[in-house]
Amino acid sequence: MSHSRGRVSLRPVSALVTGGGGRLGNVLVRALLERGQQVRVLEPGRRPESLEGLDIDFVSGSVLETDDVARALEGVNVVYHLAAKIDLRPKKDPLMVAINVDGTRNVVDACLARGLRLVHTSSHHALEREPLDQPLTEDKPLALHEKCEYHRSKAVGETIVLDACERGLDAVIVNPGSMIGPHDYEPSMVGVALIDMYHGRIPVLLDMLSDYVDVRDVAEGMIAAAEKGRRGERYFLTGDVIPVTEMATVYGELTGAKVPTRALPLWVGWVLLPFSLAASAITKKDPFITADMLRASVSNEVVSHEKAARELGYCIRPLREALGDAVAWYQERGCLNA
Repeated sequence: MSHSRGRVSLRPVSALVTGGGGRLGNVLVRALLERGQQVRVLEPGRRPESLEGLDIDFVSGSVLETDDVARALEGVNVVYHLAAKIDLRPKKDPLMVAINVDGTRNVVDACLARGLRLVHTSSHHALEREPLDQPLTEDKPLALHEKCEYHRSKAVGETIVLDACERGLDAVIVNPGSMIGPHDYEPSMVGVALIDMYHGRIPVLLDMLSDYVDVRDVAEGMIAAAEKGRRGERYFLTGDVIPVTEMATVYGELTGAKVPTRALPLWVGWVLLPFSLAASAITKKDPFITADMLRASVSNEVVSHEKAARELGYCIRPLREALGDAVAWYQERGCLNA
């Protein structure tokens, strides 16, 4: 394995993964290594725990720096662009839009100049969801006027990719759902919710739907997109939409924990919102509910991954298996200890 900070020659690799130390990134890196591919990761700072022991090239750098991007692309065939930031708090980290928009532009421009294949990671929240009683599919318009700034930033990122495709960029876009499963090191927002639910810190649920999908299935879908995806096309790498109460019931059965299995209407969350923000101002802690959290909780009854299944061979494992492996992972990490 190697680690690069300066301007040194890097060995040729099959793939570059930006944000390869993150929730999805480290799982994608593992899947690529299992296929015998040589992998490079571009990630700020030191090599994260999620990549320890993996035989990769590690480039310490940022997608916001064009020199870092250029250095990371040396000898690469395929680029998986995952570097992104999600922030649903009222006071946003200014780096979120910078990374999601400017960082994407830097990667896109560099790939276009070098004629590289790009797999860009977006979100199905980048698309307009109304009307909710109709399936959400890849042909919906981008949510460029969405109130949630994170959703808008992902939509703008897609426009950058698609505009470059018109100029010859060889790129595909993938839109993952709500990911669960192992190798959740930080942990993710979904992981934090599962851990908090186990410890009784989530006394009640809100009535909402979500398309939970195993992170390993998303990683496999991304590799298939690189190999089979049509240039300029978008592919949903999502799961089956279910009520959050159904997920909680299965989670309780797997862990033996007493978890909430009934849900309050989503409008109750909007009623609680001002109290959440007031408590946050007093305690100086992040609010337990924000407007963007509530906006992100709205889902179509169907989020279709039929196109990915048909064109990429994408398939998903059962919820119980994905949750079971997630539980085993959190237990091994000591997150579910009494």
